[in-house]
Amino acid sequence: MTWVERLRSLRLDTTPWRTSRDFRLLLVAGTVFYLGGMVTYVAIPFQVYRLTGSNLAVGAIGLVELVPLVVFGLYGGALADHVDRRRLLVVTGLVQALASTALAVHAFGLLGPPRLWPLFVVAAVLASASSLQRPSREALMPRTVTHDQLTAAQALVSLGMQLGVLLGPALGGLLIAYVGLGW
Repeated sequence: MTWVERLRSLRLDTTPWRTSRDFRLLLVAGTVFYLGGMVTYVAIPFQVYRLTGSNLAVGAIGLVELVPLVVFGLYGGALADHVDRRRLLVVTGLVQALASTALAVHAFGLLGPPRLWPLFVVAAVLASASSLQRPSREALMPRTVTHDQLTAAQALVSLGMQLGVLLGPALGGLLIAYVGLGW
């Protein structure tokens, strides 16, 4: 096998992207939410450290995010089985957007000087919404493509997640450094 043949065998199957509008919407929305979530995973601890100068307080943010991830992660799957998954995705997406907006308003100081407790509340809300959203998103994916496209679709979803996980913190750091914390 030549190097060219090996490289060709590594190409990504984009059939689900080309053939399913619903899959494209789900993939783009999921990637955007992962990207945004990872930006907030940089912004919240940075702002906590800026306000307190305490590594312990930054660690406490992680604990505040962990509890909803575990608790709502367990119930998110059951909830996804009992309610309309699309509606759950929309509601949790709106909650995440509102929480991110509250985080930006707080960072800009539009309602007064930044305080510590709103950061803990927003972190818990974002973690809760993310935990409730993920099972619905994952359960909807197989309904957007044909059975023979599931492997390719999952590979594309994983690529989108990895892009969000890798680019989100970098984007968050760049925004903080060059534009300001509120952005």
